Amino acid sequence: MRVKSIKGLCEELSDRLELPEEALGDTLRLTAVGKKRLLIERHRGVLAYGDEQIRIASAQGELVVSGSELSLSAMNREELMITGKLQRLEWE
Repeated sequence: MRVKSIKGLCEELSDRLELPEEALGDTLRLTAVGKKRLLIERHRGVLAYGDEQIRIASAQGELVVSGSELSLSAMNREELMITGKLQRLEWE
């Protein structure tokens, strides 16, 4: 009997049910509202915080949000909202 990882099982299930990958896994979900707000869902914590750069941990790696006047306007275990003048998103 072959044992699959939870991640592999989620990927296979989403493929078979023709669901988007983010529906079953822990894929980071980003929703930008113009250039002033960014909602990040399924994060794994804030790694660094400043008014020009915020680093977010995720299952896919580290997301770096750059801009000016950045702030965390809301945060809980699964979601966070970054506000300010958003200029760049980078994966590291």
